[in-house]
Amino acid sequence: MSSRYLNSLLDKPHNAREIAPSEFPKGVISMDVSRLSVDELFQNSIVWDAHCGMDPQVPIDVNSLERIRKAGFTYVSTNVGYDVLPWQETFPVIAGYRRFLSENTDKYTLVSSIADVLAAKRDGKLAVSMDIEGVSALNGTTDLVETYHRLGVRQISFVYNKDNAGGGGCHGENTGITHFGRAVIKEMNRVGMLIDGTHCGARMSIDMAETSSKPIIISHSNSRVLHDHPRNIWDEQAIACANTGGVIGITGIRLFLAKVGDSTSDLDLLVRNIDYYCELVGPEHVGIGTDFAEITKALETRFETPKITGRRHIKWIGHWLRRHRSFPENHCRPVSSRLHQQGHQRNPRCQFHARRCDELGVALRNQGPPPGPSSG
Repeated sequence: MSSRYLNSLLDKPHNAREIAPSEFPKGVISMDVSRLSVDELFQNSIVWDAHCGMDPQVPIDVNSLERIRKAGFTYVSTNVGYDVLPWQETFPVIAGYRRFLSENTDKYTLVSSIADVLAAKRDGKLAVSMDIEGVSALNGTTDLVETYHRLGVRQISFVYNKDNAGGGGCHGENTGITHFGRAVIKEMNRVGMLIDGTHCGARMSIDMAETSSKPIIISHSNSRVLHDHPRNIWDEQAIACANTGGVIGITGIRLFLAKVGDSTSDLDLLVRNIDYYCELVGPEHVGIGTDFAEITKALETRFETPKITGRRHIKWIGHWLRRHRSFPENHCRPVSSRLHQQGHQRNPRCQFHARRCDELGVALRNQGPPPGPSSG
């Protein structure tokens, strides 16, 4: 991750300063990964999960956050709201995270700037910021952008699948960005907030890249060339993102990796996407956005992984992503109802959007594809 990119992300313009290479942990800017063990790679890297997809609810998911910290992440962005929920419900979730983080400063840091991420790396803490999926959380006004920023939100993806006031979603009509969407981008650029093109339609994400004066990200989407799912992105979208200086985060959710019935392992599918984007836009524009919080014990044993070599050194990341745990049915049902009311398709088994269901690797292989696009 380059110093130019880091400097472009989180600091407000009036507070911004260039991060000198000497301030990065040794080897962060460039290193020969072919000679590093997993232990050494973690020690010399800022490990960023661009979107871990925790369920935005109160009480917050403290257990998953702690697992992420113990796994060795440096920086994680966690979801505090999305278009499925009323915008007012975002604030209690933010309050829950702020309270928890303030009471556990020995382990966690609430991110306000890049300097906080670097300090967390140095001190062995987990840097945490919050993100929102969908500009419906703004309640039709750009005034809330700075409010969310002051509370710790550092990332907003404009659309959650369906079209909204900001523009077109991946399950929408492929409309471009709206006048309101352009105003939101301008304000996000001003305060220093990441603009996320995940869940957006193809035209929308390209419009976002052309509108923003700073790098955008597509935090958790795979290649639609490799797997034609509407939640994935075409090459033109990835290139537009990279041309801003941004990053595409690869997700390990199987629904976005392969068709039902494909026997290829999750790990091979994940690495195939990473390799594809490394070739298409360059490795400096490729990252990880897990999009789920239920991380397996494989994370805790990462240091037992054998020495890794070559371009495919990140294959070990796939061990994080090999299992998906479903939420209880009584939790899934009300969320499924809200999704259905907003025009999303129901999933046939778990009736919850894709990133929470173990239909990803089990149920759908037995029952066939869902009747229409997934709402994950």
